[in-house]
Amino acid sequence: MSGISKSIVLLVMTTLCIVFVAGRSIGPAVEAQVKQDGNIDEQQQDVCVLIEAFVVEVNLPELYKQGVSPIGQKPDSVSVENILKCLEARDIAQVTTGVKVVILSGQRGEAKITETIYQERQVAVPSDRKVSRAVRYSNYDIGKTFRATASVRPGGEILVSFDFKESTYRNISSTDETPPNTVSREWLGAVNLHAGVPAIAGATQNEETAVFLILCADIQDR
Repeated sequence: MSGISKSIVLLVMTTLCIVFVAGRSIGPAVEAQVKQDGNIDEQQQDVCVLIEAFVVEVNLPELYKQGVSPIGQKPDSVSVENILKCLEARDIAQVTTGVKVVILSGQRGEAKITETIYQERQVAVPSDRKVSRAVRYSNYDIGKTFRATASVRPGGEILVSFDFKESTYRNISSTDETPPNTVSREWLGAVNLHAGVPAIAGATQNEETAVFLILCADIQDR
């Protein structure tokens, strides 16, 4: 066998040995990484997540005084910081609803409350009767439902899918038979949240008032 042929055979054998050794060394490493990733997933499924939802009503003119764009144009779109500043002042903003649930990562939770409000109403009495006035009560049903699913991601973000519904009344008068104004809201969607950092998940507005749905998620200590 010539020197060139021997060199080729030796090179082939050496290459095969390298591939064989590399294959043996890479296999366990990949398997260990898969097991490690699997352990991370199992740990994430075992994590409890607190999800809070707040409805905040803000006076629009006061919000615009902070330089917020009326149509949400960047970089002047409304932020949580703008809303917090309004909450610090009186008669500018208020939290009208707050609800929270604690669930396991990857699971679904629900919080629901219904109330019945009884309002006293005066009833006209004929002048020939001895009593000066008569009273009766009208009842109004209000409530809210908050459903959410949370999934903790490897990077630390929390993916929250939510469904928030609310029904309430405004300006219930006890002096006449005028029906009260009703308000119904619903927000449905999904948002990525950083643990402990509130974010705007939905909003509506009319001529004078903007209403925001603020969501906050945090990982509970065991």
